Amino acid sequence: MDLHSGDSAYYHILNHSIYLILGIIGSVIVSRCNDVFIRKHSLLWVGITLLLLLAVVVAGRTVNGATRWIQIGPVSLQPSEIAKVSGIIWTASYLAPKLDKKEKITIFYRFFKPFIHSRSKRKSDSFSAMIGYFKPLIAPFIMAVMVLMQPDMGTAGMIIFFPGFLYIMSGMPIKEIIWGITAAIGGFFLLALIEPYRWDRVIVLWDPFSHARDLGYQTVQSLIAVGSGGIFGQGLGQGLSKFLYLPEQYTDFAYAVFSQEFGFIGSVCILILYVAFLCCGFSVARQLKYTYHALLVYGLTMLISIQGIINIAMVIGCFPVTGIPLPFISYGGTSLLINMLAVALIYNTVTKSLYRSDMEERRTYIAAMEGKLVSLDKISGTVFHPENK
Repeated sequence: MDLHSGDSAYYHILNHSIYLILGIIGSVIVSRCNDVFIRKHSLLWVGITLLLLLAVVVAGRTVNGATRWIQIGPVSLQPSEIAKVSGIIWTASYLAPKLDKKEKITIFYRFFKPFIHSRSKRKSDSFSAMIGYFKPLIAPFIMAVMVLMQPDMGTAGMIIFFPGFLYIMSGMPIKEIIWGITAAIGGFFLLALIEPYRWDRVIVLWDPFSHARDLGYQTVQSLIAVGSGGIFGQGLGQGLSKFLYLPEQYTDFAYAVFSQEFGFIGSVCILILYVAFLCCGFSVARQLKYTYHALLVYGLTMLISIQGIINIAMVIGCFPVTGIPLPFISYGGTSLLINMLAVALIYNTVTKSLYRSDMEERRTYIAAMEGKLVSLDKISGTVFHPENK
């Protein structure tokens, strides 16, 4: 593959190794970073991401008709991957105080409420209230629009999806969830109809073999690769699809090559790993005492697992072809780097949350033993005042 493109035989290995080393270094730093610092500077992370996305517009590198990368020295960076994480941090930082104050988390009702009850208010006040209700989604929406212009509809959808998911986890009413899903589906079909190639991908999804020589070629070759693997696969390095039969065989369609070489058993194991990561992440998040920490772990867990599941669905023809990589497997430096940092941030968040929770309980216990009136509301739901002996 590298020799065919004129590169060194070890180009992709060496290039990926650079990002792996950067990911290890970054993960160590993030795992030891103060979680309060990360939370308080959520707006800064969004600002940096927006500047990087703007740099793509001004001086981005175009590959296969898409302008998604910027070159920083020897490193090629894809800011849209960074936008996924910064959007999650921003949304979790904004929603957590609302939940701690027992405020009801809504979108649509609070959008229309200022206008419905605006007779006794100034229009400017109603508009300010509306913006306040939508504040957590403004930054992800702007980032998603900038990514959509690259164009990259799949990644843009992910940037909006994860913050929207945090709204759902925050207790958004069922009616609003249904409205949101309906709006998302409507927006998807609208964007698909605007660009013919997007609608073609939707059409191909229903019957790729009818378009095997043109629009459905990539999906058909992917299905051939997956099916030819059988139960146990053809063996490591023995698959033929990676020899330019399957486009994007080492990036978006790496799962097809893996399935061909490791078979049904190997491919199912990969799927199980993503599902297990999702279940474990949610289980840990439910045990965290602090709202911000729980929301952040929910979001970052979804970031990795859902992208993996969507990529697998795309490879086997159950989802339209899009530019969502397979976490930790697809070739892509920025994707690998961001996923490693996301795991490190989950580790940082969980350890810091458990430590603070433990320290708070210790201080409460000590105060109780000293005869002070203490509140165990977050622990047991009671107020405990020990008897003086």
